[in-house]
Amino acid sequence: MLPFASIDFFVFLTGTIILMGGFRFLLRRWIPFPAAILILSLIYLLFFYPKPVHVLILAGWAYLITTLFISVFRIRNKVPGILLLLIPLLLVKSTIRFDTYPFALNDVISFAGLSYISFRIISLYMDLEPGARPVNAFRYLSYLIFTPTILIGPIDRYHHFSKDLDGGYSQVNAAGLKQGLDWMVYGLLYKFVIAEVISRYWLDRFSPESRAWLDMLMNMYGYYLYLFFDFAGYSYMAMGAGKMLGMAVPVNFHFPFLARNPQDFWRRFHITLGDWLKDYFFTPLYTSFTRQKRLKAYPLLRQNVALFLTFLLMGCWNGFSGNFILSGALFGLYSMVHNSYVYYCRRRQRDLFFGNLPERYVKLFSIIIMFNLAAFAIYIFSGRCPWL
Repeated sequence: MLPFASIDFFVFLTGTIILMGGFRFLLRRWIPFPAAILILSLIYLLFFYPKPVHVLILAGWAYLITTLFISVFRIRNKVPGILLLLIPLLLVKSTIRFDTYPFALNDVISFAGLSYISFRIISLYMDLEPGARPVNAFRYLSYLIFTPTILIGPIDRYHHFSKDLDGGYSQVNAAGLKQGLDWMVYGLLYKFVIAEVISRYWLDRFSPESRAWLDMLMNMYGYYLYLFFDFAGYSYMAMGAGKMLGMAVPVNFHFPFLARNPQDFWRRFHITLGDWLKDYFFTPLYTSFTRQKRLKAYPLLRQNVALFLTFLLMGCWNGFSGNFILSGALFGLYSMVHNSYVYYCRRRQRDLFFGNLPERYVKLFSIIIMFNLAAFAIYIFSGRCPWL
C-alpha cells in the first residue's frame, strides 16, 4: 500500500490523523509529539509499506556510517562516507546485474522510495560537521520514514524536520487541519482528475513509437503536463497530510510553466530537488574548482562545468539509462547557455538577444522558450521519444 496510491491508504491516513488527535488530547503527558510521529510512521512502515525490513536495514546502515564517520572518527573528507551511504542506491541503479543464485542482489536491496530516502541520508551527512554529537537515533529514523514523504518526497532537511518535532502538539490544530485539507483537495484534483484525464484522453491517443512529428509533439507536451499534475498532486497531498499531522512539508512546485529561464525553472519545479542539488553538489563542486589556481582566471568556465556536472548527476540519479542521462545533460546545457548569456549581458551592459524590447514582451518570449525547452528535456526523460 504505497502513499496516496489507493483508497486504502487514505483510509489509513484518516485513522492516523484521528490517532494524532487522540495523542494530543488524551495521551500527550505519556507520549511526546516526536514519539507520536515516530509511532505512527512505524505503524505504516511495518504493516503496510512494501519491504519494511529493507528500509530499516538501510536506516541502520546509514546511521552507523554517519555516527562513525562524523562523531567517532571525525573524518573531514566526506567522499568516502558518501560512497558508503550510496552503495545500496548505486547497486540498484546500476545497469550491471549482480545475479547470484538463488537471488539477484540488485532486486533484493531495492525498495520503493530508496532514492528519496538516500537524498535525506546524504543531506544530513553533508550538514554535520566532523566531531558533532551523534544525531538522536529515533529522530533520525523518524526523519527517514515520515509517512507522507517516504516515497517520493518532497525532500525535507533534517534541521527543519527536527524543528517541527520540537514544536510539539501545538502544531496539531484546527488551522493546520483546514490548511491540510485544502492542500489535499488540490492534490486529489491534480493527480486523480487532471493527470488522469491527460493520461487517458491525450497520451493514450498518441503512440510513443510513432515518428510522425505531430504525434511526437503531442507526446512531448502531453507528458510534460501529465508529469507536472501527477507529481505536483502527490506533493500537495504530502504537504496536506504533513500539515494535518503537525509537520510542515516543504513546497515543491510554484507555477513552473511561468519560468523564464533554467534557473527560474528549478526554483519552481521540484524545488526541493533543485535546492538539494545546489547545496550538496553544485556549491561544493564550484568551491573545489575555485580553489584550483589554474581555474581562478576562468569564473564562467568554473560555473558552467559545475552546472553541467550537477544536472548530469541528476540524470544519473534517476538511472543509468540513456534517456535519463541525456535529459540531465540537456538541463545542464540549458543552464550553461543561460549562465553564459547572463554573464556576457552584464559585461556588455545590454541584453544581447532581446535588445531594447519592452519588458512585457521579453517576459512573454522567455516563458514560451523555457516552456518548450523544459518540455523537450522532460520528453527525453519520459522514454517516449522513438528516436532513443
